[in-house]
Amino acid sequence: MKVRLAKPELMNITNSTGEVFIGGSQEWFEDKWHKKSGCGPVAATNLVYYQMRRSGLDSDYFLLMREMYDYVTPTLRGVNSSGIFTAGVERFATANGIQISTVALDIPKKKRDRPRSEKLKEFIVTSLNMDSPVTFLNLSNGAVSKLQSWHWVTIIAIDADKMLIEISDYGKIIEINISEWLETSMLGGAMVYIITRHSGYQS
Repeated sequence: MKVRLAKPELMNITNSTGEVFIGGSQEWFEDKWHKKSGCGPVAATNLVYYQMRRSGLDSDYFLLMREMYDYVTPTLRGVNSSGIFTAGVERFATANGIQISTVALDIPKKKRDRPRSEKLKEFIVTSLNMDSPVTFLNLSNGAVSKLQSWHWVTIIAIDADKMLIEISDYGKIIEINISEWLETSMLGGAMVYIITRHSGYQS
């Protein structure tokens, strides 16, 4: 069973040269530190941008991304927890008249404390069935070579039988096995989605 966003094309972003990306990229920040640390703000922007476009609101992704950085602001260790991420998204929403709820699932460092694969699948499927992308913090990629450690990406689809997820990373789509990551990651991470209730935001 494959579950995906209802309108994945709403994640499309076209740059000044006409190139189309699926979700954003931290490489689009101008500041060197922002480029290095900006995966969390980009993932947060992906969540909000999709929901705004789904609601029929106009938004400039590049302006939204820069604004989001002021709320989901990396520390010297980046945005390395679901708490930093959700608090920033909620502050952004409050400042812009957006009523949201954030839902987080932490994946602890100790393997014995981690949720089972079925719990991760349920979390992702629940979000996608509500037509909401899922952001995924991967602190250690383990055996999954396609993933970059200490990094946020955005989940847009899952093959629930094979536990394969499609993620947006640097504006491109890659596929990984989330069960393999859960079993081999040395540090764990987190997943977050948002439920948007009302928005008066216009960028």
